[in-house]
Amino acid sequence: MPTPRQDAADHTFQCPCCQGTEFTDLYGVTDTNQDVPGKWSIVACRHCGLGALWPMPTPQETSDFYEGQFYTSDGKRFSSLVERLRHFAGYARGRTLNRLASRPGLLLDYGSGAGHFASAQRASGWEVHTVDPYSAASQEAARATLDNRGNPTLHYPDAHFDAISLWYVLEHILDPQATLAELLRILKPGGILLLAVQDFSSIQARVFRDKWLILDPPRHIWQFAPHNLDSFLLRFGMPRVALTRSSLEFGPFTILQSALNCLTGNRNHLFRMLKHSALPTKSGNRASLPGAIASLIALPALAPLSLITYFALLAVGSSDVFTAYYRKPHHG
Repeated sequence: MPTPRQDAADHTFQCPCCQGTEFTDLYGVTDTNQDVPGKWSIVACRHCGLGALWPMPTPQETSDFYEGQFYTSDGKRFSSLVERLRHFAGYARGRTLNRLASRPGLLLDYGSGAGHFASAQRASGWEVHTVDPYSAASQEAARATLDNRGNPTLHYPDAHFDAISLWYVLEHILDPQATLAELLRILKPGGILLLAVQDFSSIQARVFRDKWLILDPPRHIWQFAPHNLDSFLLRFGMPRVALTRSSLEFGPFTILQSALNCLTGNRNHLFRMLKHSALPTKSGNRASLPGAIASLIALPALAPLSLITYFALLAVGSSDVFTAYYRKPHHG
């Protein structure tokens, strides 16, 4: 099989952020969340540092990662307690968007999952449309038609929405350029595009490497950082207007599970224990008993340390995830 560097020379693998064609192989990875069979590498663009999964999955493979695997029949991923906590986190997610917007308007939550953010924004006065091809909780899933490359056609008129949000979605998309072009078509001039992704330039990503919980191969195809995501959006004429890093919803737990992976084996045992019991088990995506026991034994010591570490890293500007906000110009 050709290496990423050889394919790059043939222009069959190109960085979507800077159009670079030279990549460095960082480390090998396997699926530690749902046990999709196979082995991959994480490679990084030599020019802008964007991380990428190699080899790239096919559109059919990306669909197979989610169909009947990612959500329950009612759009849930985690146990009832965790889903309730995520519901309350949906309100915190909306603070910066509500500050940037002149008033609540029409919002599209693309890749809406269980709909926690959408529910919170409706309570804040927004009219919200939820589109997620793989979640039964999506109320307007039929508004998106995916072509054979997995690129969406969204059945909305041009310049329709005041804001569009993608919470931890962009990293899953095989062709983010085509998807963003379609999303920006239906965003009004002056509208806000919200993109939340994991930070591949963070201290956490560099320390934990293949044991970093939210690396999540093979579902996470791209690994962004603020500077290369900004470069990507500037290609569409979209300047960044705000960036936030704090996320109690993700940060402390990501550090905790990644540290547990270093001690108890890279199987995300605690994370798997929190997944919804109705999710299929045929792929073996449950925690093993020895790994679960070892994680629970280590939990009392590591949990407070993870919380302290989270705030310490946040104080120096490092976080596992970030949320960037971009405004569509009124011209061009």
